[in-house]
Amino acid sequence: MKLMGMITGIALCLTSVANAADLGGAKRPAERPPDSYVQYGGVYNWSGLYAGGFAGGAHSMWTIDFFRNNNHGHAEEASDGFAAGAWVGYNWQISPNWVVGVEGDLGWTNANQHNEVFDNDHTDSKIGAFGSIRGRVGYAVDRVLFFATGGVAWADISQNIQKGRNAGEQVVWDNQTPTGYVIGAGVEYAFDNRWVGRMEYLYSNYGKTTLYNRDGNQADFENDMHLLRVGLSYRF
Repeated sequence: MKLMGMITGIALCLTSVANAADLGGAKRPAERPPDSYVQYGGVYNWSGLYAGGFAGGAHSMWTIDFFRNNNHGHAEEASDGFAAGAWVGYNWQISPNWVVGVEGDLGWTNANQHNEVFDNDHTDSKIGAFGSIRGRVGYAVDRVLFFATGGVAWADISQNIQKGRNAGEQVVWDNQTPTGYVIGAGVEYAFDNRWVGRMEYLYSNYGKTTLYNRDGNQADFENDMHLLRVGLSYRF
């Protein structure tokens, strides 16, 4: 009986010690805070500020109507060039799948054209710097974002018309920064919580430029640009 009493007493002591440990004697390890880029049950979160750079190809199609001595010349001259630049933007994920945002970009291209409209008259056009401010609407499938975009675009465009083959004859040159519209679409993929890759197509239309030389010759330029680019963004 004495042995049974001792065993019972030891068991009661051990139970008391265990209860005290559960109440505050021992602390559980702290849980890892959730990743700020993951929500909606583990789906990637696209919200936040980002910036990045791009490179690609620019294709411009200049439509020129040239009027001289009651004669009309029409030409469509294409040019291709390299384009590069940078962008910055902000996204808001408004549901598990829908993302809206705003983005601005600034770039440069060497796309240009030279066209002989009549026997001894020619026109020249080139685009230098360009940029846009656009809204974006996207549909996210976890780390993949399909989006459409549109907004206001501008470009630094240089153009001239020249009568005669001599470079000193009645050259009319103009450098403008016209504004227009831009639309496009693309896809992004989040490699991790910071780096996001992108492929995108944009079409920009900068409107019409009209030039006159001293003889009254007129040249109307329709200006636009197709841009296919790839880029990489960093999320802050």
